[in-house]
Amino acid sequence: MNFERNSFFFLCLTAAGFCLCCCPPARAQDSLRGGLRGSVKDADFYVGVPEVVISLEPGGQSVRTDKDGRFFVNDLAPGVYRLAATAEGYIRTSQNGVVVSAGSVREVDLDMTAEVVELDEFSVQDLITDESNVVPLSIGASLQSFASAISPELLKSAGSSGDIGGALKRLASTAVVDSRYVVVRGLSDRYNVVVLNGARLPSSDPDKRAVNIDIFPTGLIETVVSSKTAVPSMPGESTGGYLNIITKRIPKEPFLNISMSYGYNTLSTGSGQFLSYKGGGTGFLGDAGSREMPSIMQDINAMPNSSAALTFNDPALSPADIEAARLSANSRAAAIALRDRAMGTSYKDAPMDFSFSAIGGTRFEDFMGGTLGLIGGFTYGKKYTAEVGERGFANIGAGVAQPTQQFDFQRGTESLLAGALLSASLEFNPENSVTLTWFANLSAQDDAIFAFGPSLTLTELMIFREFMFYTERRLQTLQLTGEHVMPGMSDIKMDWLIAYSMSSQNQPDLRKANYAFSTDPSINAYVGPGDPAPPDFERTWRRLDDTNYNVALNFEIPLDEEAKNGGGGTKFKFGGNFDHSTRDYKTDNFEYVGLPDGLLVANFLGLAPGTPLLTLPPSPDDRRMLTLGDLLGGIDLVDQTRDPNGLGGDLVRDNFFLARAFNIPAREVYNAYQTIPAAYGSFTFNLNKKFETTVGARVEATRMTVSVERIGDGGSNFASGKSDNFELNRTDLLPSMSNRWEIADKMSIRSSVSRTVARPTFKEIALVFSRDPETGNFFVGNPALQMSSIMNYDLRWEYNPAPGDQFAISLFAKSIDKPIEFVNLGVFNTAENEERAVVYGFEIEMYKDLGRLMETLEGFSFGLNYGFVFSKVELSQNSREIRERAGLSLDRPLQGQPDYTFNANLTHEIKDWGLTSAILLNVTGPLLYTVGGQFESNLTPDIYQRPFTSLDMAFSKQITEHWSFNLRVSNLLNQPRERYFEGGLPFAVTQTGTTYTMGMTGKW
Repeated sequence: MNFERNSFFFLCLTAAGFCLCCCPPARAQDSLRGGLRGSVKDADFYVGVPEVVISLEPGGQSVRTDKDGRFFVNDLAPGVYRLAATAEGYIRTSQNGVVVSAGSVREVDLDMTAEVVELDEFSVQDLITDESNVVPLSIGASLQSFASAISPELLKSAGSSGDIGGALKRLASTAVVDSRYVVVRGLSDRYNVVVLNGARLPSSDPDKRAVNIDIFPTGLIETVVSSKTAVPSMPGESTGGYLNIITKRIPKEPFLNISMSYGYNTLSTGSGQFLSYKGGGTGFLGDAGSREMPSIMQDINAMPNSSAALTFNDPALSPADIEAARLSANSRAAAIALRDRAMGTSYKDAPMDFSFSAIGGTRFEDFMGGTLGLIGGFTYGKKYTAEVGERGFANIGAGVAQPTQQFDFQRGTESLLAGALLSASLEFNPENSVTLTWFANLSAQDDAIFAFGPSLTLTELMIFREFMFYTERRLQTLQLTGEHVMPGMSDIKMDWLIAYSMSSQNQPDLRKANYAFSTDPSINAYVGPGDPAPPDFERTWRRLDDTNYNVALNFEIPLDEEAKNGGGGTKFKFGGNFDHSTRDYKTDNFEYVGLPDGLLVANFLGLAPGTPLLTLPPSPDDRRMLTLGDLLGGIDLVDQTRDPNGLGGDLVRDNFFLARAFNIPAREVYNAYQTIPAAYGSFTFNLNKKFETTVGARVEATRMTVSVERIGDGGSNFASGKSDNFELNRTDLLPSMSNRWEIADKMSIRSSVSRTVARPTFKEIALVFSRDPETGNFFVGNPALQMSSIMNYDLRWEYNPAPGDQFAISLFAKSIDKPIEFVNLGVFNTAENEERAVVYGFEIEMYKDLGRLMETLEGFSFGLNYGFVFSKVELSQNSREIRERAGLSLDRPLQGQPDYTFNANLTHEIKDWGLTSAILLNVTGPLLYTVGGQFESNLTPDIYQRPFTSLDMAFSKQITEHWSFNLRVSNLLNQPRERYFEGGLPFAVTQTGTTYTMGMTGKW
């Protein structure tokens, strides 16, 4: 630990030291007069850049460019000047040696390139000055590298979902799986990196390495940058994509934006059929507190711990009676504490979706010798989503998939997303600034599931599944950053970052009830469902807490005049990064013992013997009938019986009670940390005026340690034991080379070759049982797991004939050595290194201002992108044997990789009317959703997802100087999302309805 701590403080002190010496000295000025005028243009689109601050040294005078990118400075002393140009969203550009003579005006033209995030990264801002005239969609402008930028704020008005996931799926070869996991060029979470303002974030997901992208509200996000080529300044895991989420920035002038909207969903809003449960919901700002574990249950030895009925004599006749009476009393106390928390679902009315956001900022000149900028914002939204359809299960028999269960399926999801942003930036001059940013968000989601269907193997048996899952995720990050240029030291550029982040995922009181009901009138009873993933009645408390420390220091040294002036030229970049993460994970599992028989249920309901306990067709709604899940809490309070024991007392028996889990681990605990110190260097040079090359390398040292505490109990099938440590240590050299060749005017070819890595998650290397509460699947880590090594090859042709127009074709290939994939070993799932995998494909992108084709199409613009990906996994010997036994193909793609993605958009703008509209189409191709294998004695088939198409529409009208009206329609087609077993049997066919949203936006 001393090594990590010393490295951390060394980088902090180094960054602070450079901050103290980075400001340039002031210089005197002369009184003779001359002038300076010129223009600033975008280097890629050749349009004027407005609001650029032109600063002159010596003298400190500055002006701003007009709407066409022009500027004029008068009353200058003759002499030699240095010009520095700065603009939001662009690289700071400078030009030395500008001579101003007395009585004359010097002409100077500057080109600015969209902002680079480290090497070959960039951040695109809107290229139009008046925000009210910006079309609602602005995506895919690839500039410095194989990268794309998207404005979620604009896409929100054009039908996105309120978080950045709805925006990212508009990028080429990018898909969002399960609404939160990004797949870029066929590669899932472990191959992608998500950062906030360039700083790493903790994952807040026990099963994934990447940050869930559905926790970032669009109202606080300025832009999202997706880079698909790895360069030395990026983390070594940037194989598929490097996603930089950039928060709102310090304004050029005071502003205030307010927006509010309401949404109506055709399946959930006001239908009276929205699935929830008693005590369900997310509350105003999360509701985990009302679901906390009762104190009586927290001691590992406080609750019963076996399947045997609790029986004891009262008064006690032996120590065993005393212990059983203690456990019985504790179980009853727990039942009283939990009696208002339903184990069964019910219907309620869902209100309309709602969202609100407010963000504003201002500037203070002459503050501590510089300019202080402040920005603050808050966003809040609630959404209600209903999902209806069918779900199925299947095993492989006689070489084909055979159905084992088909369910009518309903899910109700209440979602809350709130965020806050505070940022202050002190700008000493246009080239030296320090920024402090605090960003926090809260994402809460409450899911209720009700599924039922007749048994396919036993007649007159109805199977039920009820689930209640509440998940609350929180993220806070504090970042201190600086950017500096040192004219006295050959215009060396330096930037630094110190960040601390905390994230958590809390899942309190997850509930599952699986049971069956005999529809035979002579039986009239609830029976066991024969669930292959016991227990049938379960409650779980699960929590994860992550922290992350991130320190980075980067330098760029220009080696010729062209580089000093902000152009290409020869330059050397180097820097270091220290990344340290910790995790604390804990799960407490409980299960109900004993299935209430028909007599017990009838007595509880006050029914006469023989009265039907369940009416058909089944429904979760308490107003029509009661399912067993609705009764469990009450039965737990009245199930105790007393009979004379013939010894002057009573024999007391608890027939149904809550116990510490014994079919699954009673408690799962692990603590982990990861440390990744890194250093890099890159050298950029021009072979000629048309050909630029960058070569470099990154060195990363990985140290992962997981400490597992094995906790069972006396009756558990999973015994206690000592703590174990599992480690992964490795150092990697990651070279890269990229080239850019301007083959013709406005046309270029780019190429890149790089090496990257992929790391396992903490739980994947720890020999500990963990369990998915919804599916019941066990997962056991693999201490022998190795990191993956990837070679990446990219080639891109692009043509930018005019501002806003672009045509591009990209080819890519990736060779993965030791890819990490999930496999099923019969009793549990685990992660293994397959031998190797290959991924290759192509992308086509086109964006066109149709007004340039003919005058009648003025105001129309069209864009599309298409990405095709092919992947193949070469299986390990163990995986081959499992798939052969199951009769599954030995040729399979990577899990979660769509074969193709397609996006198209048509936008129209009438500036004089303040009117904009857009149509957005998204198609996600088929993909392997779940890899089959063997579960106990059952052989399970692969699960695939069929192509899914969504169509969104948006409309915005300026109604006053400051206010505009917005209307959007999301998921207009309401196409079913279909997942099926190999062979065509349905696994899940569900719909979520169409959402109509109306709102108002005010801007000052």
